[in-house]
Amino acid sequence: MKKQLIILFTLVSTSFMVNAQKEYKLAKTTGQLKLNINGAIVEGYDGKEIIFSSKNAATTEVDERAKGLVPITSSGYTDNTGLGINVKENGQEVTVNNIYKDASDIITIKVPQGIKVAFNNNKSQHYEDIIIRNIKSEIEVSTNYNNIKLENNSGPMNVNTINGSVEASFINDIKGPISIISIYDFVDVSLPTSTKGNIELGSNYGKLYAAKEFNIAIDTTEVTKTINKPTSISVTGGKATSIYKVNGTQINSNTSNSVNSNSTTMVVQSGEGALSFGYAFNTGERIKGKLNGGG
Repeated sequence: MKKQLIILFTLVSTSFMVNAQKEYKLAKTTGQLKLNINGAIVEGYDGKEIIFSSKNAATTEVDERAKGLVPITSSGYTDNTGLGINVKENGQEVTVNNIYKDASDIITIKVPQGIKVAFNNNKSQHYEDIIIRNIKSEIEVSTNYNNIKLENNSGPMNVNTINGSVEASFINDIKGPISIISIYDFVDVSLPTSTKGNIELGSNYGKLYAAKEFNIAIDTTEVTKTINKPTSISVTGGKATSIYKVNGTQINSNTSNSVNSNSTTMVVQSGEGALSFGYAFNTGERIKGKLNGGG
């Protein structure tokens, strides 16, 4: 009998250690949460605190020689949460940064519904999936490589990734505007067939598909699009400078520019010792129209 009790106690203790997680809480119900981290699971809820948690942080072994010492990293941030992240509150803004550039631990963040969420991972080559669900406030995401999953958010939102994919599913009413862009991967959006709205779809490298149940009225009006080649190129101090004309609008590439004119987009970039270049986003499929009569 004693042996059975000891075995049972051991199993319960082991289970507790596996499921334990570490948390960091910040009282906040309004404002903006700015996430400059490699990846995360962000969940909206009806609460009064931003709750950061991680299961891995609770089980990470600490070198005996490091006890009582503070990690020093090239990021310049210190871990003030015990979760491998730095959280800083400045008025209505809460900013979160990774301590280590190659951090792979996925932080779960519960966010009160009155807080806007902004996620940025443009400066790092390290990335994990980004999952954002059940958010009723504004969402803004800008990344280079992250795959992004959006679940049951109501918008408005502006989501951009260069090399990652975007999967979005909407269940409840949508509050626009909604902008979802992936440059080199797919965008997959699921929404109720009764949804009404004005839509604009485009693809440079692939095709567009929609379910038969959707009533999409496509605007077939043709718009003349003219893009001229560089009118002049000059190099000063090692920097290449190009001048483009887009529908009669002159663009100097000393700085990055983006111009929208008659559904034509020209992006001009420049860098030290490198020629500037432009992209015309009118070479693939582009659809503009109304979904179920429009919004």
